[in-house]
Amino acid sequence: MRFWLLLLLVLAPGCRKVSERTLRDTESRSIKASCDREGKCELALVAGQHAPDKKALALHTTGNLVGVCDVGESNEPDATTDCRALVCDADVDCPPMHGLKDGTCINGLCREPSASIGVDDAVMLCFAGTGLGTTSPDRLALALNCGSPCRVPAVCRQP
Repeated sequence: MRFWLLLLLVLAPGCRKVSERTLRDTESRSIKASCDREGKCELALVAGQHAPDKKALALHTTGNLVGVCDVGESNEPDATTDCRALVCDADVDCPPMHGLKDGTCINGLCREPSASIGVDDAVMLCFAGTGLGTTSPDRLALALNCGSPCRVPAVCRQP
């Protein structure tokens, strides 16, 4: 009995293993991420700038794309326009999800392959590379009207 208890105490901490990686977004920022395998991450900006009046970062995982958002004290983005997609060269460049060791990199973007492209994804793709704090009514209108199923407008970065 003591053997099994000791074994459990030794192995249990490994079940919630935390990995450290550097994430990159479409604005060329570098973000240090300490993530567990369920996608809960602590984020710290190491290169680049925060959006105006926002000094914290949070992962955005509501659609097909995985993004990082500049957030205020609420730790929630005011709008998806505060979020940028994470870019990658390989799965190891993406935050882990669903108990896996790494995330999923498809076509240079961190993705959640089980989800469909949605409006939030179109917004992040249409604002990719435009800078932080950008308000472009034209790009936003294009993204918000991507249809169902959502087709990212041709002038935006493609998934």
